[in-house]
Amino acid sequence: MSTAATPNPPSRPEFEAAEKQYLTRGGPYKADVTVIETENGPMVVKDFAPRAWWRRLIGRLEISRECRAYDYLGPLPFFPRFFGCIDRDALVVEKIEGGALARSPDRAERRDDYLAQIRSALARLAELGFLHLDARNNKNLLLTPDGRRVVFIDLAGSYWVRPDGLAYRLLRPLIDLYYEANLIKWETILDPDGDPRKGKRKPPRYLNGLYDLRTAWKRLRDQKSNIKA
Repeated sequence: MSTAATPNPPSRPEFEAAEKQYLTRGGPYKADVTVIETENGPMVVKDFAPRAWWRRLIGRLEISRECRAYDYLGPLPFFPRFFGCIDRDALVVEKIEGGALARSPDRAERRDDYLAQIRSALARLAELGFLHLDARNNKNLLLTPDGRRVVFIDLAGSYWVRPDGLAYRLLRPLIDLYYEANLIKWETILDPDGDPRKGKRKPPRYLNGLYDLRTAWKRLRDQKSNIKA
């Protein structure tokens, strides 16, 4: 990760004048996500400004929370660099070259490496009392072109407590459980033989997360038993 000074985000007029490559058209409810070229290289902009006034108000809350999440975490090698806000409607982050980890052609061959990176990142977030609530989303883990770095994106869905208080001590077991369930899902996605649940009766679509939580609870319980033994 670069140690160079963090570039400033573009102003609104500079952003509006820039040529844009759309990664996501937000429609009536979500932000537009675009790539723009700047003198400091490509940047990704998440922007609610084109939405209706009432959606912009909600979007400003989302932008504010995501910015505070980046500020809380500081620079970490498994997140894009955060460049700041254009205004209350838009934030700017580093453009991560590469694609979705879930579609990487070598995901089976390098499964253990990628899982180790995910586990290390989640362990660090747990230490910080930080819950990335969209880490299960296949689209939110990217892989750099050289295959050396797994990067988490999209902190709009996040929650955190500082690791020096009662709330952290109470929530830490739940954070560990949640992240273990996340890891279980990624073990499935990256399995070299495909989905290990194939051929078995699958839970209803929206209950997959609950089944992973149950498996995670059993795994953590067994780990504690082994340590005590």
